[in-house]
Amino acid sequence: MSDSNTPSLPRAAQPELDVAPAVDILQQALQWQVIFWSGEATDRDRTRWQSWLAADPAHARAWAQVERTDEQLQTLASPVAEVLRSADARRCKARRTVLGMAGLLAGAGIAGYGLPQTVPWQMMMADYHTGYGERRNVELADGTQVTLGSATAINVCYSAQTRQLLLRTGEIFIVTAPDSADRPFLVQTARGSIQALGTRFNIRESDTQIQVAVQDGAVAIRPATVNPDDVVRLDAGQQTCFDHTGVEAPEALQISATVWTRGLLVAERMRLEDFLVELGRYRSGVLRCDPAVRDLIVSGVYSLDDTDQSLRLLTQALPVQVQTVTRWWITIGPHPLK
Repeated sequence: MSDSNTPSLPRAAQPELDVAPAVDILQQALQWQVIFWSGEATDRDRTRWQSWLAADPAHARAWAQVERTDEQLQTLASPVAEVLRSADARRCKARRTVLGMAGLLAGAGIAGYGLPQTVPWQMMMADYHTGYGERRNVELADGTQVTLGSATAINVCYSAQTRQLLLRTGEIFIVTAPDSADRPFLVQTARGSIQALGTRFNIRESDTQIQVAVQDGAVAIRPATVNPDDVVRLDAGQQTCFDHTGVEAPEALQISATVWTRGLLVAERMRLEDFLVELGRYRSGVLRCDPAVRDLIVSGVYSLDDTDQSLRLLTQALPVQVQTVTRWWITIGPHPLK
């Protein structure tokens, strides 16, 4: 499948593959491959890819592994390759075709990647998705408004009986619309479901749990592995977190839970390390925090749309400096003593 859209390592630079790439690095390589497969990669994307490749020898090993499978895919029937590579693969019909070919992909060696579980794959297969640092507003068929946060992917599954969203990854803010057929509105996640009871609410997925924050109305939360009748109601002005086994006690809604929809990050006595994790969700590359400054306290309102500006403001508020290795690898460390 290699062509002019997908860059290749020079033969002399091909790394040894005796050390398997770590899963997270392999996922990064797959994300780059998705960008190049789309046929929409820019010169800036290629420069970023080169910087990522040069940042760590493990990146080159992961890319070589992706290249090797890229070559194996050339042995597949051409319709399979075309479906994978076409921008139309993002559409529902093509996505079903791709998923139906899972056996062929496994035969090509891709199954070892756990590709369907990777964020890039989920992004490419979703009905709607956003990249890092991007927000997107979507109006669904019934008039419901959904705002997708950074690196978010959702599927829409409306039927005659229900209105349902599947949150594959990321964060969404929903304003539900009245439904003439009185169909319930559900959001499915990996850890359970949230039913809207005429409301405006936010849902955010993390590695271990789901955060729900309600601005208006109410929602009903059902963790995945409990009795279906065990429902926890969350009212306006409340937020909570849940996993597949249960729901935490509700607490007062924090303004920081929803202001991301306006491109803002509100820090209220937040540890610097935690602040940089939040800011890092809205920029590509690595944003590290030096352990020497991770417990400094950050307060204030910062931009998610211009994270470089937010980092500059940070250096004015705290005794820290921005240490830049590349545009895509930044460390916030202690300011040197004068």
